Amino acid sequence: MNKLLEVYSKGFFNTLKEEEVEVATIRAQDIVENYSQKDLRDFFKNKTIRKEDKLNLALELVGESSLKGLANSLSQNNRFELMPEIFKHFIDYASIRQNKIPVKVTTNKEPNEEMKNNISAFVKVNLGASTPIKYEVSKSLIGGIILKHKDNEIDLSIDNKLNGLREALIN
Repeated sequence: MNKLLEVYSKGFFNTLKEEEVEVATIRAQDIVENYSQKDLRDFFKNKTIRKEDKLNLALELVGESSLKGLANSLSQNNRFELMPEIFKHFIDYASIRQNKIPVKVTTNKEPNEEMKNNISAFVKVNLGASTPIKYEVSKSLIGGIILKHKDNEIDLSIDNKLNGLREALIN
């Protein structure tokens, strides 16, 4: 399925003018952050909902942005169920193509505003103000934070500290 998401993301990206990419990425990010991905997926997968109703919701979600073309393409190909995943994949794909690779911040719970401000200040000083930040929550982390950018990683997690202590005790 990743290949299919890549095909749609790449195809859509290639149809956009340079100035449209930023607007489409922001709108896709807005949809990913502000709408339940499970609810969207369930709605678009539901076979009892008419195709026209799915298209209307998709067009309402994307508004007047250039994402309308993607929504219409998914409608023509009966691939509405891919919409939430395509938005996520498109954001990542567009970031890479624009050389705006985000810093991936992983924590064990949703970061508060103070933490976000501190991370934003750190990223601004070390990587530049235009570097995007992508937050992820991993319940498997005991605590702390992990920052990844390209091939670099700063692991300040409790898990990492415990592993270091374990290695020191074993040796």
